[in-house]
Amino acid sequence: MIPAYNEGENIVGVLRGIHSRVRARPLEVLVVHDFEADTTVPVVRRLQAEMPEVTLLHNQLGRGVLNALKAGLSAAGAAHVVVMMADASDDPAEVDGMLARALQGADLVAAARYMRGGRQIGGPLVKRLLSRGAGLSLHWLAGLPRMIRRTTSSFTVEDCSTP
Repeated sequence: MIPAYNEGENIVGVLRGIHSRVRARPLEVLVVHDFEADTTVPVVRRLQAEMPEVTLLHNQLGRGVLNALKAGLSAAGAAHVVVMMADASDDPAEVDGMLARALQGADLVAAARYMRGGRQIGGPLVKRLLSRGAGLSLHWLAGLPRMIRRTTSSFTVEDCSTP
């Protein structure tokens, strides 16, 4: 599932990456948008001819990423849902490994740039520093377990098989 807001042509690489690098099948890619004039909509419609697994979902719950996530999770037809961002900040090559972990019984799987082997490529230095600082301070202030380092990670696999 990909919540999108005016991603226009930016989403092309994300969808092509998912289409070519994710091996798990069956595959459904929900692109959730808030309004029909969103620049993402015509681009996704154009790509649906070559990628039949891609579906546009109009978020009817109200604007914003939280409501887009809720709408997508409600509409998803799979036992597991991978949430990715439309700005290409998540690597589709990680999806199969994440799904394998979920199928092995993990309740939650999250790719994190701040854990061993993780990395962040690109982005403004100030944004990277703020993100890193917020994640670390929330970890320590909230007393989260040692394994949870990236508290704001959006690249996750949710188990939707139980209510």
